[in-house]
Amino acid sequence: MSDVFEPGSTFKVLTIASAIENGRLQENSKILDTGKLDIDKWTIKNYDYNVKPFPGNIDLYYLFEHSSNVASAKAALMMTKQEHYNVLKKFGIGEKTGIDLPGESRGLIPDYKDWHKSTHASVGYGYSISVTAIQMVSAISAIANNGVRVTPPVIKYTPAEDVEKIQHIQTIKPETAHSVSRLLAGSIGRSKSPVNLDDYNVAAKTGTARKSISGAKGYTNKLVTSIVGFFPANNPQVLIYVVIDSPSKGALWGSTVAA
Repeated sequence: MSDVFEPGSTFKVLTIASAIENGRLQENSKILDTGKLDIDKWTIKNYDYNVKPFPGNIDLYYLFEHSSNVASAKAALMMTKQEHYNVLKKFGIGEKTGIDLPGESRGLIPDYKDWHKSTHASVGYGYSISVTAIQMVSAISAIANNGVRVTPPVIKYTPAEDVEKIQHIQTIKPETAHSVSRLLAGSIGRSKSPVNLDDYNVAAKTGTARKSISGAKGYTNKLVTSIVGFFPANNPQVLIYVVIDSPSKGALWGSTVAA
């Protein structure tokens, strides 16, 4: 609730949801993935650029399965800055979730008027913004919940208190939420991920982000690896978010350590 961090690739779920919600992408859309992309003075590269330097026209299942930074940045840039920002704010990014515990942080999303093109692109794959874990859970729960984001309670309220304390916010259209759920479940189903289970259809996305230097610009060589997902994908009952701060052994990816 209080620690903030750049989420990395789990945030691509919200990018694609925003682009679909704004009518810039559809479930069956394809994006030209060039492996790397120069914007302003920055070069955006896919993590597997050395193995797949030019993936070509990819579908959104591939985008999620292979966690394409280039395609996610391009998806972000299909929207105006304001369009993208407005949907992220609806997801609760930069806002408290309203959880009934003290000490919650707001996270951080700069005003879209201050975004450079490179900022807009990097937001697309989970940088240049900071979230809390409960904020990401709240946002992804809207995908699992027909587009409705619900205040996350810790206390079990009476039905009368529920009405007063728990907000139900229609964040995106139900069809958008269902499209993104299908894409996430399909990408896990095509993968060798440990969360590709026999008994449950899991909708999930992994993330691996470099940790920023505290109180200064730039990044350390430490990572935050994560996975967020829900199941069963077609009738979600459980949502789990695992964040590992600075893992140090083995293959250090969200798809390995956190999953």
